[in-house]
Amino acid sequence: MGAANCPETPRQKMIGMMYLVLTAMLALNVSADVLNGFTLVHASLNESKSTTEMQNTILYGQFEDLKSQNPGRVGEWLEKANAVKAKTAEMYQMIEDLKVDIVKQADGDDGDVNNIKSKSNLDAGGQVALVTGRAKKMKEAIELYRDEMLKYVGKDSAKANYLNRTYNTGMITKENGDKISWEGAIFESMPVVASITLLTKVQADLKHTELEVVNYLKNQIDAGDFRVNKIEGLVISESNYVTRGGRYSAKIVLAAQDSTKKPTITVNGKQLDGNEYIVQAGSVGTFPVKGTIRLPRPDGSTAEYGFESSYIVGEPTAIISADMMNVLYAGIQNPISVSVPGIPAQNINVSVNNGALTRTAKGWNINPRVGQDCNISVSAKMADGRVQTIGSKPFRVKPLPPPIAYIEFRDDKGHLQQYKGSKPFPKAQLVGSNGIRAALDDADLDVRYQVLGFDVNFFDSMGNTIVETSNNNSFSAKQMATMRQMPRGRKFFISRVRAKGPDGIERILPPIEVIVN
Repeated sequence: MGAANCPETPRQKMIGMMYLVLTAMLALNVSADVLNGFTLVHASLNESKSTTEMQNTILYGQFEDLKSQNPGRVGEWLEKANAVKAKTAEMYQMIEDLKVDIVKQADGDDGDVNNIKSKSNLDAGGQVALVTGRAKKMKEAIELYRDEMLKYVGKDSAKANYLNRTYNTGMITKENGDKISWEGAIFESMPVVASITLLTKVQADLKHTELEVVNYLKNQIDAGDFRVNKIEGLVISESNYVTRGGRYSAKIVLAAQDSTKKPTITVNGKQLDGNEYIVQAGSVGTFPVKGTIRLPRPDGSTAEYGFESSYIVGEPTAIISADMMNVLYAGIQNPISVSVPGIPAQNINVSVNNGALTRTAKGWNINPRVGQDCNISVSAKMADGRVQTIGSKPFRVKPLPPPIAYIEFRDDKGHLQQYKGSKPFPKAQLVGSNGIRAALDDADLDVRYQVLGFDVNFFDSMGNTIVETSNNNSFSAKQMATMRQMPRGRKFFISRVRAKGPDGIERILPPIEVIVN
């Protein structure tokens, strides 16, 4: 019984969704809307934990009832269940202590996990968890917890697969192909609200694992030896947080079932065909799941059991970020990352009002035109086949900045170097140089420029200027000959350097003052 027996539940999809969100959060601009989105998810996870804790309480009560009827048979299984409960509580508290310390690091001694003020703080998680080694200890404890739970359910391949997927602490591959450790993905340069949300997700997984494992242990008891005197209807939802346009799915089951009798289930006034309740989430808000389960008794009468739960529908959010910086440059390919939580990448469509758009293996490239800003719009194909508009984001468009001209040469060790002028330049390196190059003085932009030509301004003994022109990026033979004859301390200038970038614009660059050494 439970969502863990499904090949892939929305709970598992939510884990993938969270990592997509985190990857997008690594962009240089983290908006308040995204941070508030984490707060909403955190609140939803807390509600999910509360629901699971209530189900666990019911399950332990049923276990105690069975023990009172047959202590000899049930005692062994209840002892194992209590061991699961104690180990889960220990892991839960370890994570809770870490959450509290991270929030206090960010907000001070009065910090509150459920009311974080410094949501965008990127340092607190790393300082408390990574620098101290607590993150590594937590990871090792989670792996040990997983292995201990596997000992209890090892004969059930579905539950074993669920545990291995849920507590997979191996390396994580980012969208750009780089790999990062499990703990690094949670704490390294991550906003406090994101780290706390992920830790709360782990706590919710712990509570759900406790429910699955203890329920498995209870099912190992030969129920035929007991007289069931308490039957209760349960709503087991695969996820209680749904984006608008998605689907809410829940199974309505009895805590104790007789496989020879098929119950009649009514939810919100509608009778189900089976035990699965599916509705289309058409609007945001909190929605009830309330109804009855009717089960025929052996004497021909019918027993009726009520149930009540709810689910939350949230607004889908598009996360759009420029991979290089917070602006787009005209005339070049600007990589853009776009994701929608809960939607596969192949179902996301992007459009732009200014420029050319191409899809790549890692996302999208946009080549905008100069003169107007760029608005990026996102739509997505939903589970029911509808195409829904998700959101948009404007970007400023700027022309490429002018590059800096320099003489490219090799040092004594054969390494390429740049001479940008105004200091002594060894003549041997000067005459052996590769000529004039041009590049942006900005490490964030990888833009190539072609030098089309330049002038060299020499001075004769009378102080007159002699201009020699090169129509490519190399020194001419005549220019080289003149430089070889120059004594130490003599100056000359390289001017009117003409360079063209990928935007096709030809620029005249500032001169270079050369001092021969």
